[in-house]
Amino acid sequence: MLIRVFYSLIISSTLLVMIGCTTETSATKEMARTIMKEDQSNDIFIMESILYKKIETINEEQFSSVRTAPYGSITSSYEQNKTFQSGMASILPKGTQIYRSIEQPEYVYSDDGGAYTLSICS
Repeated sequence: MLIRVFYSLIISSTLLVMIGCTTETSATKEMARTIMKEDQSNDIFIMESILYKKIETINEEQFSSVRTAPYGSITSSYEQNKTFQSGMASILPKGTQIYRSIEQPEYVYSDDGGAYTLSICS
């Protein structure tokens, strides 16, 4: 019985984390708009309807030490007073490659020609 409760708790926690990072469309777009309204220098982007915010710049050695999988690329740049869309970034240039951590999927990494950043879902 105790084991069943433990497994239920683990599964519930995992689902909550996944749902917390996968909020969809209008809420995600509104959050991006609010973040950019507060400070135009925020480094954010949306991939697959998930909002990510840069937390640090990393070097190539740090990037190479993490197991990642291709996640997509930046397809457009944010313009003030426009609606954020999936594939759009405020700072990262169009064409920047995005990779998702295999062990911690809430972490994504960008590779802009050797300049690496770590971002987390907001």
